[in-house]
Amino acid sequence: MANLDNNTDLLNRLNRIQGQIEALKKNVSNPEADCMKTMQLLKAANNALKKFGEAYVSKHLEYCIRSKGNVTEMEQDLKNVISSSFFL
Repeated sequence: MANLDNNTDLLNRLNRIQGQIEALKKNVSNPEADCMKTMQLLKAANNALKKFGEAYVSKHLEYCIRSKGNVTEMEQDLKNVISSSFFL
């Protein structure tokens, strides 16, 4: 992975997402929780995770490409990631 000192922003994003997930768990386990609020929390967590993924790829793609020795293997790995449900 690229320089860990530069990953503070990514770690902060993950911590916020973790907080959103905890709030979701709390709402789901509470039968009296407002379902609209729960859906808003779900949407926020989903969007935050998507933004984290975009930030991570943007920050680390160049390193990942350079670290692969075999271009054919790298190309296949990238195709597998792109065709997976990760980006859907």
